[in-house]
Amino acid sequence: MKRFSISFFGRKIGFTLTEILIVVIILGILAVLALPMMVKTMEKAKTGEAVSNLSLIRTGQKIYFLEYGFFSGDIASLNVEDPNSGSAYFEYDVTSGVGATSDFTATADRKDNAPSGYEDDVYTIQKDGVITGPLL
Repeated sequence: MKRFSISFFGRKIGFTLTEILIVVIILGILAVLALPMMVKTMEKAKTGEAVSNLSLIRTGQKIYFLEYGFFSGDIASLNVEDPNSGSAYFEYDVTSGVGATSDFTATADRKDNAPSGYEDDVYTIQKDGVITGPLL
């Protein structure tokens, strides 16, 4: 049986098993170090959904206030698409006193499918438009 080998300028080239194992170990260490940063970056991106939907709810509340003279306590009564129907990561709620003209609070509460450490994240917005939350 004939053996094939690669020669480059008369030298046989290739990698030894030890060299390949070292490269695999180094790649594994880099992956372990990068994984937590990747999860945090993904969660920060998911926060963008909450910020966008809370801003949408605020806009709906402003329109509702102009029409009726008070803020709504229910997302369904706002003239916006219900963010709970298409949200994979957050549950949205609006609280306002009955006939409240002073303020409202809309919240985005992280669903239970969040990675460890992010399941209790809550983002809020009020009439002034300031959004508060842990990753902001």
